[in-house]
Amino acid sequence: MSVKPDFATMTTTELRAYVLENRDDEEALHAYLDKLHAQKSSSRVYTPEEDVAQAIAEYLKSKKHEEI
Repeated sequence: MSVKPDFATMTTTELRAYVLENRDDEEALHAYLDKLHAQKSSSRVYTPEEDVAQAIAEYLKSKKHEEI
């Protein structure tokens, strides 16, 4: 049995690497997503019922207009 690392003390980069190496570790994934959200708390969290594709399209459209 291996001991899990302390996700709270890991950097975002370290935690990302751990998640990529341990894709079935849901606890690590949640810790990583929580850390990302804490760094950018203004980010939007979507529910399964929401149309994320539409939100992405609107975001890309707004970014395209910013470039002009």
